[in-house]
Amino acid sequence: MIILLSPTKKQVRHPHNDGSALLFNDTKEQILEHLKSFNETDIKSRYKISDSLTQKTFTDLHHYQENSIALYTYTGEAFKSLDAKTIPIESAQKHLRIFSALYGLLEPTHLISEYRLDMLTRLDFNLYDLWRPIVTEYLNNLNQPIVNLASQEFFNIIDTDAIKVPIYHVLFLNENHKVVSAQAKKARGAFTRVILISQQFKLDQVEIEDYTFSHKENNTFIYIRNT
Repeated sequence: MIILLSPTKKQVRHPHNDGSALLFNDTKEQILEHLKSFNETDIKSRYKISDSLTQKTFTDLHHYQENSIALYTYTGEAFKSLDAKTIPIESAQKHLRIFSALYGLLEPTHLISEYRLDMLTRLDFNLYDLWRPIVTEYLNNLNQPIVNLASQEFFNIIDTDAIKVPIYHVLFLNENHKVVSAQAKKARGAFTRVILISQQFKLDQVEIEDYTFSHKENNTFIYIRNT
C-alpha cells in the first residue's frame, strides 16, 4: 500500500551524502530551467508573494543543490505530526510517496533542494498537464493500493480516469463535521506515522490522538474530531 502526502512550503535543508536518484529528473530539469529564467520581479508577480519570500525563492533557485533528504526537508504541520526522524526509514521508503510540483513524486530518501512551487503557480505551461500522465503511469506500474492523505491541489495530479489501482481517501472532520485545514494537516501526518510504525493498513482501525473513526462512504474513511 502506498500513502500519498502533500509537500509543504516550510522546508529546512537536511544535508546528506547518500540518497536515491529522482524518479523524473528530465522533467524536473525542464521546470527548473524555466524557473531560473525568472528575475525577482517575475517571481513576485507569478508567485504573488512578499518581497522577503521573493528574495528567498530567487536565492534558492540560483543556489540549487540536491543534497537534502526529502522526508526530512519538509517541516510543515503534517510533517511535524509525522515526526519523520523517529519512524523506520525502511517502512517510509516502502510505503510513502510525497507529491511535488517540481519533482512530481518523491520517495522519502530522494535528495532535493529547498524550493518553492505550487501546482497553481503561473508558469508558461500547465504543471498538471506535465505531471499527470507521468505520475499516473508510475503509480499504475507500482500496482499497489493508494491511501490518499494529500490535499486536493496535489491529488489532482493523478488522472483518475487512467489510474488502475484502488484509491482510498481519509477525511478528517471537526466536531461540526467540517474540515479545518490546520487540524486536518496535523491529522494526516499523525495517521501516516501510525501506519508506518505499526504496519496497520486497516484504515478504519488506525488510532490517532483527538480522532475517532466514524464511518465509510464509498472509498472514503471518515474520522471525526473528539469533543
